[in-house]
Amino acid sequence: MSRIKKLKTAVCVRIVGVCLLLIPESAEPRRNEGGTATEELRNLMTTAITAARAGNQKKLNEIAHELMIPNYENWFRTTFGEEDGTKMAAAYQKSFEWEENWLPKLFSGLSKDKGELLIEKVEEPTIPGVMPCEQALVKATKKGAAFYLVSLQMTGSLGNKFGYSAGYYTPVGGAYRRLDCAGMGLGIPGGVASGGPTSGAIRLGGNVQAARIISRVPPVYPEEARKAGISGNVRLHMIVAKDGTVEQAELVSGHPLLAPAAIDAVRQWKYQITTLNGNPVEVDTTVDLVFSLNN
Repeated sequence: MSRIKKLKTAVCVRIVGVCLLLIPESAEPRRNEGGTATEELRNLMTTAITAARAGNQKKLNEIAHELMIPNYENWFRTTFGEEDGTKMAAAYQKSFEWEENWLPKLFSGLSKDKGELLIEKVEEPTIPGVMPCEQALVKATKKGAAFYLVSLQMTGSLGNKFGYSAGYYTPVGGAYRRLDCAGMGLGIPGGVASGGPTSGAIRLGGNVQAARIISRVPPVYPEEARKAGISGNVRLHMIVAKDGTVEQAELVSGHPLLAPAAIDAVRQWKYQITTLNGNPVEVDTTVDLVFSLNN
């Protein structure tokens, strides 16, 4: 597969968490420095996007089914260890049906607009503030597992680069399967997204809430952090008000020089109103933002 020319940008901001994603008409993943794009994964994503554009729901459902991990209890224990793997398998079981039903919507979102599809291999992190989910994946890579983060990169009005994650993918049983941090019980403080309400709000995982976003403002890379060469993940805990605005945003983890920019950005976001039994409710969720310097 040919290598697509690396973008010559000084700053990249990637929002991690499944969001309303954008992709070009002829989506081609590019090799990212430090990562590997595989032909199989490229073909899988292209096939799914093509089916979404054609409105082929049957094909999308087939792909979604194939992306789920078979015999996941054994796979999680083998990959992540007996203790952690058992917990992840239980979380995966809880979100299994929802995840399979939601995946066609993911690819429908991917098919709508423009952006550059990136496939990056998960390796030893070199940036501060790495999240528990990424820590678990990196630990498993040392035992021979392989994970790939698929995301879409776009250009903001000021020329800054930002993007949205489409999740992690890993080869299992001869095919690529999708992993979601919340679906492994690592998505939000306190565990799996499908739990009960917190502080009167309905708890939703970051990937669920991301699909409900109406408008977002990308973070502005702090100049002080940029000059110091600081990059990394920032995780925020948020309360989305009944009217869809962000009522509260607080730092869960990440570099203190990056956190204010992340909080300033998400406070300007707007989501669809969430209802329970016909009544608007608050939402307790998280969002992951990744600030990276890309020369």
